[in-house]
Amino acid sequence: MRLTIVCIALFANYVQSSKVLGFFPAPSISHQRIFQPIWKELSLRGHEVTVITPDILNDLSLVNLTEIDVRIGYKVFEDLKLLEKMKSKNFVLIKILNIFHDIQRVMSSELQHEAVKKLIENDAKYFDVVLLQTSHLFPLVYGFGTKFSAPVIGSIWKDSLKRPTVGLPSLRRHIFPGISSMDLYLHAHDAVGNPTHPLVAPDIMLNLHGKLGFFDKISSVLHNILYRILYYWYALPMADKVARKHFGENIPYLGDVEKNMSLILTTVNPIIHPIRPNVPNMIEINQIHIREKKPLPKDLQDYLDSAPEGVVYFSLGSNVKSANISSEIRNIIIEALSELPYKVLWKWETDYLPNQPYNVLTRKWIPQQDVLGHPNIKVFITQGGLQSIEEAICNEVPMVGLPYITDQPYNVRKLEEFGIAIGLNPGTMTKDQFKRAILEVAGNKKYKERVREAKAILTDQPMKGVEKAVWWIEYVIRHKGAKHLRSPAADLSFFEYFLVDVALFFVFCALLLTYVVVKMIRWCRCRSKKGLTKEKAN
Repeated sequence: MRLTIVCIALFANYVQSSKVLGFFPAPSISHQRIFQPIWKELSLRGHEVTVITPDILNDLSLVNLTEIDVRIGYKVFEDLKLLEKMKSKNFVLIKILNIFHDIQRVMSSELQHEAVKKLIENDAKYFDVVLLQTSHLFPLVYGFGTKFSAPVIGSIWKDSLKRPTVGLPSLRRHIFPGISSMDLYLHAHDAVGNPTHPLVAPDIMLNLHGKLGFFDKISSVLHNILYRILYYWYALPMADKVARKHFGENIPYLGDVEKNMSLILTTVNPIIHPIRPNVPNMIEINQIHIREKKPLPKDLQDYLDSAPEGVVYFSLGSNVKSANISSEIRNIIIEALSELPYKVLWKWETDYLPNQPYNVLTRKWIPQQDVLGHPNIKVFITQGGLQSIEEAICNEVPMVGLPYITDQPYNVRKLEEFGIAIGLNPGTMTKDQFKRAILEVAGNKKYKERVREAKAILTDQPMKGVEKAVWWIEYVIRHKGAKHLRSPAADLSFFEYFLVDVALFFVFCALLLTYVVVKMIRWCRCRSKKGLTKEKAN
């Protein structure tokens, strides 16, 4: 009897397990930390998972997990000086265009990896679901959705795109969900027909929020139009050409693939991001990378324990890096830190910090979540990355923001608005401004009280972020793409969705009516003149 139960359980587990492919190309550990818990949990649940990533887990206990290490992406990323381009003060769309070109080169280098090429060239290989990163300008990722018969979280194929697959029924659907490590760009919302009102939820690159001024409204509306022209008429066609070099000429157009995404999981939260009316297959998740606290290394534990007056924790994340800031800004920061009545723990990525103050301890790597959980941490100086913000809120630590790139300026402004941080421009701040901001946040109880309120809102969820993400991925697998969640707006063209044809019709009608009225007025005037002429003649 016991043997029968075990056999049934094993069979049930076998039936429910699926073949999962994940492609997460961003060479950034802060982004990969969002995706890692998802593919780990899928593996632990018995799914056969293959992941292409520049940051592998290398966990030998995950027997169902195959990781293809494409860390070459990091070298290309650094060689292209992509971070410097993100920091530039160019026009937003020019900056986006430069980022797109460089990301294409990063991804192309990853696709040329021997193991990746071998996977792509294996025509007998298939997957039940393909998970793709959708948070950036990555249209090239959809090539994996075209290659393997599977659902992609982010897409389900139209009937016209179905194609036979070796060893599988010819009518098998493709399922590929998209997963985002930050708020989405406009094209990702378009893929599932999600509303993108330029005033209610401006694009994150514009750093606009709250009640917009008149010129902010104009800027947001123009951005919505110009971004779509850039993406659909330039970026997508270019990515499609590159995809055909890697995946073959017989793949569907990437724009058609993107429009058939089955689901998008986006890591937004109610503290930072605007509330928006999402379609059913736009799933908001957060705190996905938050884990249980681990014991600190003894040297850090002793350092934090020995500072009952408080400690300032300083980290600019994994992308910006404190060691890469200019000497002018570094000197301003060092002078301000040296005058604080607190100890400072600074994530500094080299062996030597010039003019290091006596109250500052540096480390190349710091277990951030565990440090933020220490009761003596008074304030967190952060670049404003989404994951760092969630870690600080979950540990009730108020912040001073020094934003540099992408969504960081927007995030820091929202933190200020909520009352849990002070934001500064790292390029223009003075020593006194920086010092005053730290002392204010560390010494004023209102920031601590507000961050506790933020934690209560953020953590009041029916389930953990990773559990929610995996549940929805398995939901898409169970329902073969969950086409019933698909919004009809996803099938409308840009002109149809924004009623351009209807507006043009009304303009035509108005012009026609104006023409008729003008003609009638002229006719009436002519008749009137003729009548007067007759009367005079008589």
